[in-house]
Amino acid sequence: MVATAYAAHALSYPRAGWAEQDPAEWVNALIATLRELLDATGGREIVALSFGSQLDGMVAADADGEPLRPALIWSDRRAGAECEAVAARADVERLRQLTGCNLDPGHVAAKIAWLSAHEPDAFNAAAVFAPPGSWVAWRVSGELAVDPSNGSSMGLLDPRARAWASEACDAYEVDVDRLPRVERADAVLGPVLPWLCEATGLSAETLVVMGAGDEMAATLGAGVLEPGVVCDILGTAEPVCAVVGEPAHDESGMVELHPHADPETWLLENPGWLSGGAYRWFRDELGSPEMVRAAQDGSDVYELLDALAEEAPPGAGGVSWLPALAGAMAPEWNASARAAWFGMTAAHGRAHLARALLEGNALALRDVIEAIAAAGHAPSQVVCVGGGAKGRLLCELRAHITGLPVVVPDDVETTARGAAMLAAAGAGLHSSVAAAGQAMACPRGEPVQPDPELRELYDDLHRRHRDLYAALRPLFNGTP
Repeated sequence: MVATAYAAHALSYPRAGWAEQDPAEWVNALIATLRELLDATGGREIVALSFGSQLDGMVAADADGEPLRPALIWSDRRAGAECEAVAARADVERLRQLTGCNLDPGHVAAKIAWLSAHEPDAFNAAAVFAPPGSWVAWRVSGELAVDPSNGSSMGLLDPRARAWASEACDAYEVDVDRLPRVERADAVLGPVLPWLCEATGLSAETLVVMGAGDEMAATLGAGVLEPGVVCDILGTAEPVCAVVGEPAHDESGMVELHPHADPETWLLENPGWLSGGAYRWFRDELGSPEMVRAAQDGSDVYELLDALAEEAPPGAGGVSWLPALAGAMAPEWNASARAAWFGMTAAHGRAHLARALLEGNALALRDVIEAIAAAGHAPSQVVCVGGGAKGRLLCELRAHITGLPVVVPDDVETTARGAAMLAAAGAGLHSSVAAAGQAMACPRGEPVQPDPELRELYDDLHRRHRDLYAALRPLFNGTP
């Protein structure tokens, strides 16, 4: 790694369940970070540029690429009624087998249907519906395309053929001519346009390479190219990806099938529940002592919260956490599910609540891993990446609860690294995406091994976790 740069994006939540961004935020962030990188490297040549971009977002744009409204992003859940309408007129299981995707308001297909129903002027004016990464690549190269991983997460692509599925487009009433053409993740779209050179100082010879979805880029960036390994991305959400050498189908629907950033493989993927986001919520609402101390002495507030959680015993003294602050993604996809602590008495305190929350997130990971195994691809190792992977306790809990060894790469921020691998492969610096992944991945640390003495305790806790969800499930339908 030579240099890194970071810029934040502003978010907007106009209503409950809605989440939007102004696409100009992405372009401004790109300009700012490229300038910073060029300054940090003394103008060192940048051969190619690529993207690991948020999945499940939608930009409705005119023929010149100008957005017609703010983008609906991955966490926007407004299209529930549109999903119900599709279910009423189409064979949902057939669609899932065809696209690898569940019928879910998070996917772009449902968001396009929402736009058609509620904002017909914008819908009719749109020449294209593009994921965020496709739109940004279009703006900087002048070429409109989408890679198979982003296209697949729209719910309109056949992941086996890596091509648009006309039957799925018909089910959502989407004109395939208004979708980007599909290109490999390592495809060169062309050189950067002159406006970006002028804005950043980039060379006019810098190539733009297509890129992939953030989860796929993170998995690639972690060097997870081989079947039998799960990539657990510990961010605000906790996506889980397992590489498979051939397409597979999960009967339970807990994991979807998508193309990997490596054009030769696929992923069984769960897009993740609010995991790090739930820990941040705990910090903000119940972590005042740790926040005060961190402000006073410069400590890392999450290290202090981890220490608090370790004051409670394994199993959190009988307290369980159901990880569904933003709906459940395990043991099933259920947007109506809500989070809960269960089993509290007057003898319990903040330490038990904190540990139960961390254990609940790891139990959800076990749910997903068991679904991957049931689909015929039992993993033998978990690679943890993302900011949460810096926490020793979080990795230990995942090892103990899943029964699998957990390893962490030296660089846990692997999404940008995966995009750099795609840029390198597209520019010909490596012979293939897999070769770039093998050459550019960071070394991994020593595995955290599961503790056999905790196996029975966590097996019992997992059964209670599933029983708790089943007991509360009938109540979720009445949740506002």
